[in-house]
Amino acid sequence: MRATRLATILLGMALGCGSLVYGQTTPGNSGAGVGAGAGTVAPELSKLNVGTMLRQMKAATAEGNVDGPSPLQIVVQFLQLQPTQQTILGELLQARQTAVTPLFLGIAQREQQVEALLASGGNPAQVGVLVIQIHALQQQIMQVQQAFLTNLANLLDQEQQQRLAAVRVATQLQPVVPAFQILQLF
Repeated sequence: MRATRLATILLGMALGCGSLVYGQTTPGNSGAGVGAGAGTVAPELSKLNVGTMLRQMKAATAEGNVDGPSPLQIVVQFLQLQPTQQTILGELLQARQTAVTPLFLGIAQREQQVEALLASGGNPAQVGVLVIQIHALQQQIMQVQQAFLTNLANLLDQEQQQRLAAVRVATQLQPVVPAFQILQLF
């Protein structure tokens, strides 16, 4: 149950943070396919909030959320995953969590070290080394996420891939919807 909850939260984070890998596309590729790397550009890593991600992962292990269906249940239902696909998705989520947790912790530790060095007027060379290490860890997280998304795409049939692509488009449109609502354009 705990593994499922954690997997659920991580999938929710992946879908909610679609801009990590797929959410950003070039203007000419806005209708790009589902396959790995289709129409992607480098994600904005400076906006990666390690503290929030760690809190979400920890919250995923907490018991007792009975407010409604879990994010994993929603995704399974929306994509109409078969039982074997659900099992494989759970394994993929668990593998991703196992891979990224130490990376997030490493980033958080280095960010604290940078803050301490900056507050104490520390050596700029040490700050630079830590910033480079943080960037390298972020790159590793992106690689893990890309591999996860590739495996997810390989898991899904054509109809399920189309449903996932629709979620990606919705994620891209989400920021502009309030403007259309205010102007009552739909």
